[in-house]
Amino acid sequence: MNRPETILKALILSGLGLMFYTKISDGTLAFYINQRFAWLSFIAVLILSALALTMVYRLIEGRQGRRGNEEEHDHAHDHHHGISWGALAIMAIPMLLGLFVPARPLGASAVNSRGIGLSAPQRAGSVTTAQRAATGPKNILDWLNEFTKNPDPASFNGQVVDVIGFVYRDPRNGADQIWVSRFAISCCVADASALGLLVQTSAASTLTNDSWIHVTGKFKAGQFAGEGVPVIIPDKIEPAQQPENPYLYP
Repeated sequence: MNRPETILKALILSGLGLMFYTKISDGTLAFYINQRFAWLSFIAVLILSALALTMVYRLIEGRQGRRGNEEEHDHAHDHHHGISWGALAIMAIPMLLGLFVPARPLGASAVNSRGIGLSAPQRAGSVTTAQRAATGPKNILDWLNEFTKNPDPASFNGQVVDVIGFVYRDPRNGADQIWVSRFAISCCVADASALGLLVQTSAASTLTNDSWIHVTGKFKAGQFAGEGVPVIIPDKIEPAQQPENPYLYP
């Protein structure tokens, strides 16, 4: 393996390890993957660092004058244990994006391409609504689970709701309607589902897409795109800070 090639591979591997380490240390790893897989990122830092050190070792070893048959041995060794240029190119793209593009969670623009979900994604072994409710108010995912169990919107009339999410406007919304939304991810942002509860308020025009809000109120049976859905009639809509972890997990 020639020297420039070794240096470039070591830089890509160490840069990718640095990217994972940065996301872990600044808390933005949760913007990309489900928290239950965070331990894999720690392992990735160790493996990538070890691979980068291996490349550096080969570089140092090569400068000590290995020639002739030893070079042929290197080529055979690299053939079996090296990392292909194609694999490194694939690894370099997320490395550069991760290091130089500010980390942001999915928002309203991502909902436009995926659509808003009116049912909750399911995962085997997930925490039930009852278990979550014991630690606080139902979140958007919990309520959608409830709607799945009972498809009659009128059965939720008068039930108190207290949720936090970001504002999203669907083209099919009425002038006095918005969605209070969150994304749910099972594995990573690639499988993210946009979830939301419909809010009916005269203040809808004053609320901007992607702004985080805290909505309290009661449900009332209503309509969205010709389908019956529970609608939040808010008592209060307040600005809210984006949660440290903006996603929900089935």
